[in-house]
Amino acid sequence: MTRFWIVLICLSLFAPMARAQSLIAEYYTLIGPGDFRNSSGAPLGDFGAMLQQDRANLHRFGRPDRADQWDPVFGDAANRALIPRIWQVAPGFEFIPGFVMSGQPRFLLIRVFGYGTTPQVVVVYDGAG
Repeated sequence: MTRFWIVLICLSLFAPMARAQSLIAEYYTLIGPGDFRNSSGAPLGDFGAMLQQDRANLHRFGRPDRADQWDPVFGDAANRALIPRIWQVAPGFEFIPGFVMSGQPRFLLIRVFGYGTTPQVVVVYDGAG
């Protein structure tokens, strides 16, 4: 009987960690000249910061690029603040950050995985193709 309770306690402690993340948002966006600088006009030197600025331009400032789609996650400033730490490039698309950092606009597909409305991972794909 004691073993039963130990197993039950262990399962209840580790069950939340085993829960799978879900796709909570997917959108197309153009990372363009308006996303290469922060809100004060200073150049951004980090691809994750550009992804974050893209969402701020859409949600906070109402200045989206022509191809930017709305998303249900990054209207929240706290969620936007996570982007520079949680983005990753999908396998096969490793060229994208360097391409964008060289000043070239790029059309992207973004998939956001997480729990509820809290993003855990932002995955970047090439959107043209």
